[in-house]
Amino acid sequence: MKDKKAKEKDEQLEQKIETENEVDCQKCEEYLEGWKRAKADYSNLQKTVEHERGELRKYATEDLLQAILPAIDQYDVALQFTPDIQNLPEDQKSVFKNWLIGIHAVRDIWERTFESIGLTTVREEGAFDPEMHEAVKEEDSDLKPGTILSVQQKGWKLKDKLLRPAKVTISK
Repeated sequence: MKDKKAKEKDEQLEQKIETENEVDCQKCEEYLEGWKRAKADYSNLQKTVEHERGELRKYATEDLLQAILPAIDQYDVALQFTPDIQNLPEDQKSVFKNWLIGIHAVRDIWERTFESIGLTTVREEGAFDPEMHEAVKEEDSDLKPGTILSVQQKGWKLKDKLLRPAKVTISK
């Protein structure tokens, strides 16, 4: 009888242990699934943050460039009105030529810098593109309607983002 009771107790204990093991296994599976989801969420978060950092780096200079575009425009206008120095005395002509070489050298440095950061001008010839151009005037012309005739203000792009559309005159 004692053996029978002991045997029953052993069986009950084994069944209890087996039930507890099943519950523990279920909890382990739940924890494992939760861990896998958390790991995937963290991986997605890392990718999102890296993408946002890349976008921030890509366009970090946008506000600064928007602020200096008018100065760049005025610099180009000033270069268009370079005076004729043919009638100046040779010593003044030499000084002016050296000054003008320096001015053009500064512009060359700016252009190389623009190129290195991805700042480019908007296309200024051919067909009008409403995404890149702003038509400020229409004129009669023998050219196909919508052809750019002249540019009043350069347009600028930073990499693939339009900073400012080109202001153009187009044919009617």
